Amino acid sequence: METTVTFGKEAASLRGVLHEPERSNGVGVVFLHGWPGNRIGPHRMFVTLARRLAGLGFHSLRIDFRGRGDSDGRAEDASIGTMIEDTAVAVDFLARRPEIKKLYLLGICSGGKVAIGAASADPRLAGLVLWSAEAMGPLRTRSARTHKSVSALRLYLNKLSSAETWKKILTFRVNTRMVRKAIITDETPRDAEVVRETAMLDAFKGFQGKLLFIYGGNDPDTKFAAEAYTKFCTRHGIPSEFHEIPEANHSFYSLEWERNVLAWSEHWLIRQAESDRR
Repeated sequence: METTVTFGKEAASLRGVLHEPERSNGVGVVFLHGWPGNRIGPHRMFVTLARRLAGLGFHSLRIDFRGRGDSDGRAEDASIGTMIEDTAVAVDFLARRPEIKKLYLLGICSGGKVAIGAASADPRLAGLVLWSAEAMGPLRTRSARTHKSVSALRLYLNKLSSAETWKKILTFRVNTRMVRKAIITDETPRDAEVVRETAMLDAFKGFQGKLLFIYGGNDPDTKFAAEAYTKFCTRHGIPSEFHEIPEANHSFYSLEWERNVLAWSEHWLIRQAESDRR
């Protein structure tokens, strides 16, 4: 059963879709979209996975963060901090269902960063599924930022060989500001941002749950982010699994890439649910 739900504070109500199984396995999953996204996920991956999980006994809640999708608020007022607050509200909402005994977060891109921030402050969370999770705080290196800009430049140069690209350029349908930002702008985070993210990681060192990371081999963030999180989890004794899909991009825009992401996520969550029952 799928139900549109509204929850949170009246001044900034959140909206989402609750997926409930016919027979519960006692596990709930909250889906967290990336910065520009919404509750359906890239090419409806959140919808597909939530429905598959419901058939396996999981409860799922796909939310729109404030200022996105159908939730209240303005997009320009949103931040990683407000997204973490929204996640805590969503977890509270799902946790009130008496049949749910374990809770997990599933986030993509900056939604992964939000998941880490929320999990560092909530012992109820048993694990995280992180797709294309960005490195943050001290895990973001200068070489990683340079590599990302070079990758963006190569991408746009390749697009110049397309007739459709030139059609967009000549009809002024190319967002030159975003292209320039992706290629030229130094992604060095502000000092305050580094301080916040460092504090999040410090708190996350004591996380008692388990992690699943999935990356695309053609995502410029993968090499550095996956390596950084591998070292972090090993250093702090956090059980984690890492999977990389060769040639896949940041949002897994291929049917085969999508199948792999969904299968790994589904199987990992099933294993966690089964281990919880032992």
